[in-house]
Amino acid sequence: IKPDYAEVHNNMGSVMKDKGDLNEAIDSFKQAIQIKPDYALAYNNMANAMKDKGDLEEAIESYKQALRIKPDYAEVHNNLGIALKDKGDLNEAIDSFKQAIRIKPDYAAAYNNLGIALKDKGDLNEAIDNFKQAIRIKPDYAAAYYNMGVTLKDKGDLNEAIDCYKQTIRIRPDYADAYNNLGNVFKDKGDLNEAIDCYKQTIRI
Repeated sequence: IKPDYAEVHNNMGSVMKDKGDLNEAIDSFKQAIQIKPDYALAYNNMANAMKDKGDLEEAIESYKQALRIKPDYAEVHNNLGIALKDKGDLNEAIDSFKQAIRIKPDYAAAYNNLGIALKDKGDLNEAIDNFKQAIRIKPDYAAAYYNMGVTLKDKGDLNEAIDCYKQTIRIRPDYADAYNNLGNVFKDKGDLNEAIDCYKQTIRI
Protein backbone atom coordinates (compact mmCIF):
# COMPACT_ATOMS: atom_id res chain seq x y z
CA ILE A 1 0.00 0.00 0.00
CA LYS A 2 1.29 3.46 -0.87
CA PRO A 3 2.00 5.56 2.23
CA ASP A 4 -0.07 8.38 0.70
CA TYR A 5 -3.20 6.29 1.13
CA ALA A 6 -3.06 6.99 4.85
CA GLU A 7 -4.60 10.38 4.08
CA VAL A 8 -7.45 8.73 2.19
CA HIS A 9 -8.26 6.53 5.20
CA ASN A 10 -8.11 9.60 7.44
CA ASN A 11 -10.42 11.54 5.12
CA MET A 12 -12.78 8.57 4.93
CA GLY A 13 -12.84 8.46 8.73
CA SER A 14 -13.71 12.16 8.91
CA VAL A 15 -16.64 11.69 6.52
CA MET A 16 -17.88 8.63 8.43
CA LYS A 17 -17.68 10.61 11.69
CA ASP A 18 -19.68 13.47 10.15
CA LYS A 19 -22.28 10.90 9.06
CA GLY A 20 -22.45 9.54 12.61
CA ASP A 21 -20.89 6.15 11.74
CA LEU A 22 -18.43 6.31 14.64
CA ASN A 23 -17.28 2.68 14.61
CA GLU A 24 -16.51 2.81 10.89
CA ALA A 25 -14.79 6.15 11.39
CA ILE A 26 -12.57 4.72 14.12
CA ASP A 27 -11.71 1.74 11.90
CA SER A 28 -10.67 4.13 9.09
CA PHE A 29 -8.47 6.18 11.41
CA LYS A 30 -6.86 2.97 12.69
CA GLN A 31 -6.11 1.98 9.07
CA ALA A 32 -4.51 5.37 8.49
CA ILE A 33 -2.34 4.96 11.59
CA GLN A 34 -1.36 1.42 10.63
CA ILE A 35 -0.01 2.76 7.33
CA LYS A 36 1.53 5.90 8.89
CA PRO A 37 2.26 5.32 12.60
CA ASP A 38 3.35 8.93 13.24
CA TYR A 39 0.08 10.39 11.88
CA ALA A 40 -0.81 12.78 14.69
CA LEU A 41 -3.86 14.17 12.87
CA ALA A 42 -5.38 10.68 12.54
CA TYR A 43 -4.83 10.03 16.26
CA ASN A 44 -6.58 13.32 17.03
CA ASN A 45 -9.49 12.52 14.70
CA MET A 46 -9.80 9.01 16.08
CA ALA A 47 -9.85 10.39 19.62
CA ASN A 48 -12.63 12.83 18.65
CA ALA A 49 -14.72 9.92 17.34
CA MET A 50 -14.02 7.88 20.50
CA LYS A 51 -15.04 10.87 22.65
CA ASP A 52 -18.29 11.21 20.68
CA LYS A 53 -18.89 7.51 21.35
CA GLY A 54 -18.39 8.07 25.06
CA ASP A 55 -15.12 6.11 25.21
CA LEU A 56 -13.28 8.80 27.18
CA GLU A 57 -10.38 6.64 28.40
CA GLU A 58 -9.55 5.49 24.85
CA ALA A 59 -9.98 9.04 23.54
CA ILE A 60 -7.61 10.43 26.17
CA GLU A 61 -4.99 7.81 25.32
CA SER A 62 -5.27 8.63 21.59
CA TYR A 63 -4.93 12.37 22.24
CA LYS A 64 -1.85 11.65 24.35
CA GLN A 65 -0.41 9.53 21.54
CA ALA A 66 -0.95 12.41 19.10
CA LEU A 67 0.95 14.67 21.53
CA ARG A 68 3.82 12.19 21.86
CA ILE A 69 4.22 12.52 18.09
CA LYS A 70 3.59 16.29 17.94
CA PRO A 71 3.94 17.93 21.39
CA ASP A 72 3.11 21.45 20.14
CA TYR A 73 -0.28 20.47 18.68
CA ALA A 74 -2.48 23.13 20.31
CA GLU A 75 -5.76 21.70 19.03
CA VAL A 76 -5.01 18.31 20.60
CA HIS A 77 -4.15 19.88 23.96
CA ASN A 78 -7.54 21.63 23.78
CA ASN A 79 -9.37 18.43 22.79
CA LEU A 80 -7.59 16.46 25.51
CA GLY A 81 -8.71 19.10 27.99
CA ILE A 82 -12.34 18.67 26.93
CA ALA A 83 -12.13 14.88 27.36
CA LEU A 84 -10.46 15.23 30.77
CA LYS A 85 -13.12 17.74 31.86
CA ASP A 86 -15.88 15.37 30.71
CA LYS A 87 -14.19 12.65 32.79
CA GLY A 88 -14.16 14.96 35.82
CA ASP A 89 -10.37 15.49 35.92
CA LEU A 90 -10.64 19.27 36.20
CA ASN A 91 -7.05 20.01 37.26
CA GLU A 92 -5.61 18.01 34.37
CA ALA A 93 -8.12 19.60 32.00
CA ILE A 94 -7.07 23.07 33.16
CA ASP A 95 -3.41 22.17 32.56
CA SER A 96 -4.25 21.00 29.02
CA PHE A 97 -6.14 24.17 28.14
CA LYS A 98 -3.30 26.30 29.53
CA GLN A 99 -0.82 24.32 27.44
CA ALA A 100 -2.95 24.93 24.31
CA ILE A 101 -2.91 28.67 25.08
CA ARG A 102 0.87 28.68 25.67
CA ILE A 103 1.35 27.22 22.21
CA LYS A 104 -1.33 29.38 20.54
CA PRO A 105 -1.95 32.58 22.57
CA ASP A 106 -4.89 33.69 20.39
CA TYR A 107 -6.79 30.39 20.85
CA ALA A 108 -10.24 31.73 21.79
CA ALA A 109 -11.83 28.28 22.15
CA ALA A 110 -9.16 27.18 24.63
CA TYR A 111 -9.78 30.29 26.76
CA ASN A 112 -13.51 29.53 26.68
CA ASN A 113 -12.94 25.90 27.65
CA LEU A 114 -10.50 26.92 30.38
CA GLY A 115 -13.19 29.25 31.71
CA ILE A 116 -15.74 26.41 31.82
CA ALA A 117 -13.32 24.13 33.70
CA LEU A 118 -12.46 26.90 36.20
CA LYS A 119 -16.17 27.60 36.72
CA ASP A 120 -16.81 23.89 37.36
CA LYS A 121 -13.97 24.01 39.90
CA GLY A 122 -15.55 27.02 41.62
CA ASP A 123 -12.94 29.60 40.53
CA LEU A 124 -15.59 32.00 39.22
CA ASN A 125 -13.51 35.17 38.94
CA GLU A 126 -10.72 33.43 37.05
CA ALA A 127 -13.33 31.79 34.83
CA ILE A 128 -14.81 35.20 33.97
CA ASP A 129 -11.32 36.55 33.13
CA ASN A 130 -10.85 33.72 30.63
CA PHE A 131 -14.25 34.23 29.01
CA LYS A 132 -13.38 37.93 28.63
CA GLN A 133 -10.08 36.98 27.00
CA ALA A 134 -11.89 34.63 24.58
CA ILE A 135 -14.20 37.54 23.64
CA ARG A 136 -11.27 39.95 23.20
CA ILE A 137 -9.81 37.54 20.65
CA LYS A 138 -13.19 36.73 19.04
CA PRO A 139 -15.71 39.53 19.70
CA ASP A 140 -18.66 37.62 18.21
CA TYR A 141 -18.08 34.52 20.39
CA ALA A 142 -21.65 33.78 21.48
CA ALA A 143 -20.74 30.71 23.57
CA ALA A 144 -18.20 32.69 25.61
CA TYR A 145 -20.78 35.40 26.35
CA TYR A 146 -23.26 32.68 27.31
CA ASN A 147 -20.78 30.91 29.62
CA MET A 148 -19.81 34.22 31.20
CA GLY A 149 -23.52 34.91 31.79
CA VAL A 150 -23.93 31.56 33.55
CA THR A 151 -20.89 32.27 35.72
CA LEU A 152 -22.00 35.81 36.60
CA LYS A 153 -25.42 34.50 37.61
CA ASP A 154 -23.71 31.92 39.84
CA LYS A 155 -21.77 34.82 41.39
CA GLY A 156 -24.99 36.75 41.96
CA ASP A 157 -24.11 39.51 39.48
CA LEU A 158 -27.54 39.45 37.86
CA ASN A 159 -27.36 42.70 35.85
CA GLU A 160 -24.04 41.71 34.31
CA ALA A 161 -25.43 38.24 33.57
CA ILE A 162 -28.37 39.88 31.76
CA ASP A 163 -25.95 41.93 29.64
CA CYS A 164 -24.04 38.77 28.68
CA TYR A 165 -27.16 36.85 27.72
CA LYS A 166 -28.37 39.81 25.65
CA GLN A 167 -25.03 39.91 23.86
CA THR A 168 -25.30 36.16 23.22
CA ILE A 169 -28.73 36.62 21.65
CA ARG A 170 -27.59 39.65 19.62
CA ILE A 171 -24.87 37.46 18.05
CA ARG A 172 -27.02 34.33 17.81
CA PRO A 173 -30.75 35.09 17.81
CA ASP A 174 -31.61 31.36 17.78
CA TYR A 175 -29.73 30.58 21.04
CA ALA A 176 -32.66 29.08 22.98
CA ASP A 177 -30.69 28.34 26.17
CA ALA A 178 -29.65 32.01 26.36
CA TYR A 179 -33.30 33.13 26.22
CA ASN A 180 -34.23 30.54 28.86
CA ASN A 181 -31.39 31.58 31.19
CA LEU A 182 -32.18 35.25 30.62
CA GLY A 183 -35.75 34.48 31.65
CA ASN A 184 -34.46 32.79 34.80
CA VAL A 185 -32.41 35.85 35.74
CA PHE A 186 -35.37 38.17 35.19
CA LYS A 187 -37.48 35.84 37.34
CA ASP A 188 -34.84 35.94 40.10
CA LYS A 189 -34.90 39.74 39.90
CA GLY A 190 -38.70 39.83 40.11
CA ASP A 191 -39.12 41.12 36.53
CA LEU A 192 -41.82 38.58 35.75
CA ASN A 193 -43.16 40.06 32.50
CA GLU A 194 -39.63 40.18 31.07
CA ALA A 195 -39.15 36.58 32.19
CA ILE A 196 -42.37 35.48 30.45
CA ASP A 197 -41.29 37.19 27.20
CA CYS A 198 -37.97 35.30 27.30
CA TYR A 199 -39.65 31.96 27.96
CA LYS A 200 -42.06 32.57 25.07
CA GLN A 201 -39.11 33.31 22.81
CA THR A 202 -37.41 30.10 23.97
CA ILE A 203 -40.51 28.10 22.99
CA ARG A 204 -40.70 29.83 19.58
CA ILE A 205 -37.11 28.79 18.81
